[in-house]
Amino acid sequence: MMELRHLRYFIAVAEELHFSKAAKRLNISQPPLSYQIAQLEEEVGVKLLNRTNRSVELTAAGENFLEDIYHLFNTLDRACDDARRIDRGEEGKLIIGFSGSWSSKLLKFLRFYRSKFPNIKVLLHQSSTSDQVQGLHNKQIDVGILAPPIDSELINLSTIHRVPFYAALPLSHSLAQEDSALDLLELKEQPFIMSPRKIGPGYYDTIISMCHRAGFSPHIIQEAEGVFTILTLVSAEIGVSLVSELALEHPKEGVVFRKLKDNTVKMELSLACRKDEKSPIIHSFLSTFASFFEKE
Repeated sequence: MMELRHLRYFIAVAEELHFSKAAKRLNISQPPLSYQIAQLEEEVGVKLLNRTNRSVELTAAGENFLEDIYHLFNTLDRACDDARRIDRGEEGKLIIGFSGSWSSKLLKFLRFYRSKFPNIKVLLHQSSTSDQVQGLHNKQIDVGILAPPIDSELINLSTIHRVPFYAALPLSHSLAQEDSALDLLELKEQPFIMSPRKIGPGYYDTIISMCHRAGFSPHIIQEAEGVFTILTLVSAEIGVSLVSELALEHPKEGVVFRKLKDNTVKMELSLACRKDEKSPIIHSFLSTFASFFEKE
């Protein structure tokens, strides 16, 4: 049976064109080398070398065989390098689920990660918190960026942001021109635009709880997915909304953001991953993520 050592022996003889020199280079004696080359020729079924007492030269078949072996070993070297990079989490594919928009801090991290691991193909998949949880369970995504709380004992969460809420008002709104912090109760009679609860139960419930604590239940006239859609509807004077501070990084023409007097309630954004995760790529991502945010 042909083995890699037969091919390495052949390369040495073909490059040295001398059995004694090739044997010395391989740190073996000449008779076993001659025997291995004869075995290789028998396996291939053609004569690869012309031997005389004075010289060794490649046959036409041997020259072609040598070029193919060079190509084979180059491919093998690349395969070994790829395997080592994958084992170190430096090559492969990573699917990141996310809800809402990316903050500048997250975008900065993504640029850093891609520069550090250029051989990792990063795919971004926008989906709701509940869909991300399901996607993590089914291994359809590798990590998620979502708003807790979540109902799963199989997922670990690491906090990325804890930011206050703001009122998003149409520019023409009577409350939009004031600079002081807004008492949430002032929005009691206002039409609200909300993200559907099924998209992000934690986010939805937090806003409802804030309104109840202020003394009213919000009058929801329309539901919309994503902060950009919500702000577009606010800009069109359809209603008002409560959004996290992260929305201020993506200002929308015709929308005014006002601080709330009670800003103790925070919107939390977390990185989610499977507790039993074994992928080197994902572990490398998590390690890079943790070290990056520790420095920020």
